[in-house]
Amino acid sequence: MHEDIARLARHVAPRGAARAGSITDLAQPVLVVGSTMAVGELEVVFRRPEVGSVAVQDDAAPERTGIVTRAGLAAALTGRLGYGRAVLERRPTGAVADWSPLVVAPGTPVADVAAAAMSRSAQRRYDDVLVSGAASWGAATTADVMRAVVAELAERSTHDPLTLLPGRSATWYSLTRRCALVHGGATRVVLVLLDVRGTGTINAHHGQATGDAVLTALAARLRAALPAGCEAGRVDGDGFAVLATLPAMDDIQAAASADALRQHLLAHLAEPSDGFQAAVWPALHSAAAWSVAGAADADELVALAERRLERERRGAALV
Repeated sequence: MHEDIARLARHVAPRGAARAGSITDLAQPVLVVGSTMAVGELEVVFRRPEVGSVAVQDDAAPERTGIVTRAGLAAALTGRLGYGRAVLERRPTGAVADWSPLVVAPGTPVADVAAAAMSRSAQRRYDDVLVSGAASWGAATTADVMRAVVAELAERSTHDPLTLLPGRSATWYSLTRRCALVHGGATRVVLVLLDVRGTGTINAHHGQATGDAVLTALAARLRAALPAGCEAGRVDGDGFAVLATLPAMDDIQAAASADALRQHLLAHLAEPSDGFQAAVWPALHSAAAWSVAGAADADELVALAERRLERERRGAALV
């Protein structure tokens, strides 16, 4: 299993590693003790429940650093015959330290740390990771490192890597969940579709990188413009969706509220973001659909919104 985890960790892209954070985000300050400290004194240090490991500096060679973990100390003190404490209590801490720990520099991507941790021997694979520092040292548990990697992989499977918005499957799942929650009640679910116009032209005249930058900026603006309780996703190459739940209201109020949300979003996306010329900032097609009182079906909402969006596209083409 650990080989599979290591392979997954190695294939987390740099973009994903940045989202997961670096080892600095996971590391906690760790106590550094001298290698000549008596093991009995070290045992007292570990009586504090928050101490999971300590760094050990070789008093004879300060550039050499080791680690003692709680589990490693417990195993040493127990010993094969149960006499470990009696034998080691007055011995120096250096005698129970691991002098070849995994030491990484601050800022190392979590994915790189996870891959390195999983490549260690079975005996040391789950030991804490030391984070070197000029003034102080830190430590991170391998469990925390792997949780960060798993969280990153989960996010990669549900989010669009370019815009960082939820992808199509995650967005439609959220829509289905909203519909299930309001089924039988008087509240309404609203779906707004936004279609970016002219992405092909932008790519052709200004390059793919510019087209990607425009979509990324649009997504950031869209996220910032969302009213409380709404969520957005990228559901197509140049299409976004916004989900909302309305309180109980009649059909006329629901139609007005859905259109007000659509207009609100368009207003916040109309002007170019900083760094973009008006010539590359696209216009948007848009459409809104809302559920009837007492019944909300995600497939019907998507189909209705798509039909309305297509009518707007055709209307714009005739102008």
